[in-house]
This record gives sequence, structure tokens and C-alpha cells, in this order.
Amino acid sequence: MTHLYLVQHGESLPTDIDPERKLSEIGVKETEEVAKFLSRVNISVNKIFHSGKTRARMTAEIFGKYLKVSDITETDGLAPLDDPRIWFNRLSKYEEDIMLVGHLPHLSKLTSLILNIDREIVKFRYSGVLCLYKEESGRWIIMWYITPDLIYETD
Repeated sequence: MTHLYLVQHGESLPTDIDPERKLSEIGVKETEEVAKFLSRVNISVNKIFHSGKTRARMTAEIFGKYLKVSDITETDGLAPLDDPRIWFNRLSKYEEDIMLVGHLPHLSKLTSLILNIDREIVKFRYSGVLCLYKEESGRWIIMWYITPDLIYETD
């Protein structure tokens, strides 16, 4: 049984305010709310990979904290304009449940490639988590999609 969790990083500060683009106060809050929710429903993640960009790293660290995942790794192939085939090909190497924290349009393209659908299939949102499940046949299906607005009321 393999679950893949695809996460768009939390909302970040604009480049003109913070060139590193750290998570905004809202980005931290929303990511924490989603991570707390997932921890309460016993989501199990063995490894978290992120693009290395500050906003993705911070998002990965928040999920790691609440999901009790210590294996958080920066990796290539998750940047906004990276070829989604990089991670599509890597997925066959993982039998455990993993989380990928990345960016648009990459996550949208990767999802379409995994599901073998030639169009955008999921409207990703900051701090949102898409859960995909790999069947014994090797086919991936969508299990669920959680966004911050489903969990708590934002101002």
C-alpha cells in the first residue's frame, strides 16, 4: 500500500518584501492547521521531500513536526518549472508513504502525469494536500484533497 501526498507550499511573502520568500504569517497558520488536522486523523508519512526553496522547506518542516517525520530532505525535480517526469519516474522506487512539497505549475503537471490525464485535474491551493493511492495494479487514484478552508474559518 503506497500513499503519495502532494503539497503546495504555504503562502509566502512577496519577493519585494522578502527575497527569500519565507512563509507569511497566514502561510504558517494555514500549514499548521492542515498538519494538525492530518496528525489527528493518523496520516502516516515516512519521508518528506521538498524543493529547497525557503517556502517549501518551511512547509515541509511544519508537516514534519506535526506528523512526526524526521526524514525531511531537499531534492531536485520539485521546482516550479522542473520536468514532472523526474518525480514520476522516481515514484516506482518508493514503497513507503511519502510527501512531496513543491510548487505550481509543477505539482499540477505531476498530478496529471501520474493519473494519465492530459489536462489540469486538481486546482492546488497554498498548504493544500492531495492524497494519491497506488493500487496493486500500479495505477494511481485520488483518495482525497484537503485545503485550509475546509478545516477552519479564515478571516
